[in-house]
Amino acid sequence: MKLIKKYKILPILMVAILGSCSDDFLDRVPQDQISSETFWKSESDVELALNGCYQYVEASVYEAYVDGYTDNSYCQYPWESNATIISAGTINADMNDGYSYSGIRRFNYFLDNVDKAPLAETIKTQYKSEVRVLRAWAYYNLAKKFGAVPLIKNFSLEGEEVAIAPTSEVEVMEFAKSELTDAIANLPVENVYKSRVSKGAALALKARIHLFNKEWSEAASSAHEIMGLGYQLFELASITEEDMIDDYSFLVDFASDQEKEKFYKGLRSYEQLFWEQNESNSEVIMEVEYIPESAYEYSSGINTLYLADNAGGGWSSITPTQSMVNAYWTQQGNEFTAPSPGERAARYNAGAYDEAYLDEFRNRDTRLYASILFPGAPWNSLVPELIFSWNKGGSNISKTGYNYRKMTDPSESAQSGQWKGPQNFPVIRYAEILLTYAEAKNEASGPDATIYDAIDLIRKRAGMPVIDRNVVNSKPALRALIRNERRIELAGEGFRWDDIRRWGISSEVMNSIYSIDNSLAQERRWEPRFIRFPYPQTAIDRNPNLKEAQETKGY
Repeated sequence: MKLIKKYKILPILMVAILGSCSDDFLDRVPQDQISSETFWKSESDVELALNGCYQYVEASVYEAYVDGYTDNSYCQYPWESNATIISAGTINADMNDGYSYSGIRRFNYFLDNVDKAPLAETIKTQYKSEVRVLRAWAYYNLAKKFGAVPLIKNFSLEGEEVAIAPTSEVEVMEFAKSELTDAIANLPVENVYKSRVSKGAALALKARIHLFNKEWSEAASSAHEIMGLGYQLFELASITEEDMIDDYSFLVDFASDQEKEKFYKGLRSYEQLFWEQNESNSEVIMEVEYIPESAYEYSSGINTLYLADNAGGGWSSITPTQSMVNAYWTQQGNEFTAPSPGERAARYNAGAYDEAYLDEFRNRDTRLYASILFPGAPWNSLVPELIFSWNKGGSNISKTGYNYRKMTDPSESAQSGQWKGPQNFPVIRYAEILLTYAEAKNEASGPDATIYDAIDLIRKRAGMPVIDRNVVNSKPALRALIRNERRIELAGEGFRWDDIRRWGISSEVMNSIYSIDNSLAQERRWEPRFIRFPYPQTAIDRNPNLKEAQETKGY
């Protein structure tokens, strides 16, 4: 049962409780609000209010667009997201990339009123802890994007944001960490649904904040605590003949039947991790639930966003860049040396490519084949006997020449043109925790066996070799490996934007992108001020206290 089915009625019910939920809600006094004195009278009231809070979870399938802010992806339709203008470097105050207090307002309303309800204290404490985690998550997202923001901890009918000066980014981050610390002790290790906050989810968010702020020891400690909660990477126990239907023998040199089985098991384990039939598996710490066949509002839509019109009936909204494709290692676990753009274009030969073109895709990291559709790639599960081709210039066709395969579910393609992907979206999974631990532990104290072991778990699941500890034997060398492992393992999941800012490499990687045939797909530029976004002008108009902080950011 998908919890979001229960949510479907909530927008109507919660309007009576909280009134409008639009971005400017802070400035408006609800005209049809039920008095808190008449609402908080039963356990069902509390559950309705709690479920209403979960409408504002700080993650969704939109995270796929966030990779388009970076060198991982290109989002070609500016009306779908802000990714196109952000990656192009045309960022200004006309843009609003999530500056909203609607969720925080609802969280504050819940926390300020739930004690009125006749509910067992243990349950009440857990529910309050869940909402405090959601509020901390919201403030973390605001602070990491905008820097200083108003810190509002209580509900008010008045639009209090208009009169509040922004609190420093450091203080907002400290508040979020403090809230998470207090909440963790009162949360279950496993919640009733994986779309609800658990101890593991709260610890993961705490680890994210520490990692973003380069608090290495604290990030490693939080991640390590999760590593003791029983989560495991999803891995198929065995493979079937159907799992081996795609013939990769023309791309991969199998030294033995054992190596062949290892390859297919790794490919299918990583690929099927994201399928509907395996959702809520042992790797998923928290997910956003969607309803298949439910059109736009309650369905995932990831198939539509990722697949191409000629292969899956999608829109090619979010497509991999050449830089993303180049990032995948060789089958031996070594850095890949890509051909020059001119050489690639000549080999591709406007689609009439020969064997030399396919050399670029021979013996690569298994996750490349599970994640990227490139010309020549087979995928029988989506369309029988499909060999992917790039129909340049066609409707809903990639501008880079590549499409994402990762996270799509071939059991429900987008052939009908409908936004109805069946699968949930994992917003926190155990692979992220292992990568967080590895990075933070290496930065804090340098290489040790626990770091190699954490990364090796991820690589072995994908059918890749373990790290050669005699070669990767220094902090800088291990840092480079961890960063690239993080990039390819979490590709398309929305982590790269935070990563390149944390590592200070945005100016190096935010370059113009070109397609397979070396034509310009998008011109890009980077300025140091882009490290934080501007407040939207509408927010400054409501709250003049933001003006000075806006100028300090360089906007």
